Amino acid sequence: MKSIEFELNDHFCDFVEDWNYKIYLLVGGYGSSKSFHVAVKLIQKLLKEKRKALVVREVFDTIRDSCYDLLEEVANAMGVDEYLTFTTSPMQVRFKNGSKIIFKGMDKPAKLKSMNGVSIVWIEECSEVKYAGFKEI
Repeated sequence: MKSIEFELNDHFCDFVEDWNYKIYLLVGGYGSSKSFHVAVKLIQKLLKEKRKALVVREVFDTIRDSCYDLLEEVANAMGVDEYLTFTTSPMQVRFKNGSKIIFKGMDKPAKLKSMNGVSIVWIEECSEVKYAGFKEI
């Protein structure tokens, strides 16, 4: 695979490359590029290592217009879209190396208990997520 050259917001450069912590909490206002940099971090990691990632929001119906579309946009901007396949039914991103991103809503958190092999979780708009759902992940 080719080397990825990509411009990042200086504020998030360290975050994108850092995998030393179990939980990262990104704080910032609307338009601060938090989600954009999470998408970059996630794509880079899943290109390098075979992993399964889970992307959740409180309401599943909002994922398509936010996280899913953003991941597609970032993959195109990074020039790595040829290594990924985006499907809408089921909504997933599959990588040529076997990595996968799946999308779920927290509106039925009990269904998240039986998820197998997930090693990375991205909770988008975590301020909307109820604590009962967060405990299930």
